[in-house]
Amino acid sequence: MEYIEVIFKFILAVFLGGIIGWEREMVNKPAGLRTHIIVCLGSTLITIVSTTLTGSDPGRIAAQIVSSLGVLGALVVLREGQHIIRGITTAVSMWFMGGVGVAIGAGKYFPAVVSTIALYIILVFLKSLEGRLLGHGRGKILHIMATNRPGLIGDIGKILGAYKVDIVDIKLQITEDIADIVLQVISPDRFDPSGMLCEMQRLDGIRSLGWD
Repeated sequence: MEYIEVIFKFILAVFLGGIIGWEREMVNKPAGLRTHIIVCLGSTLITIVSTTLTGSDPGRIAAQIVSSLGVLGALVVLREGQHIIRGITTAVSMWFMGGVGVAIGAGKYFPAVVSTIALYIILVFLKSLEGRLLGHGRGKILHIMATNRPGLIGDIGKILGAYKVDIVDIKLQITEDIADIVLQVISPDRFDPSGMLCEMQRLDGIRSLGWD
């Protein structure tokens, strides 16, 4: 295999993995830009090697990639309480990008590009369409990890109020000096949380934010 072709495959894997990883990063998911790039790039590398090794079975190796990513995806699925499960879409997108990496490594560039574009459309546009047509998506979970301090909840509440986001339920757990806050909120129609999350990130003591 020509070196230029290998380099092209790696660049394409980084680019396509970055597209989906960036979208996940923008909505503050635990597996974001770097993770999706690494998954896609690693799958591409393994597929390239499997197709060039003498006596190897590329089909079996590709199947192992897919099954292994299923286990990896389980690590980003978080369970909160008895009824709230977070991270399923991110886990599936990681598994999907593994398949894209296999396609790139096998030289199937058109399916890899088209399927990545389709996934991006599903993640970005179908979510808002689903909310408008089915009435889903207004009820959200805001998960905040922060250093506990006086006035923390009040500062968070002020930002939520400024964006007209109403708190329906709140769960607070404090371990040593860390506050684990889970807010069930209702946001306005067609709400983009990026600005609000950026403001919260600038608050003193905020360690991580999750919006689902």
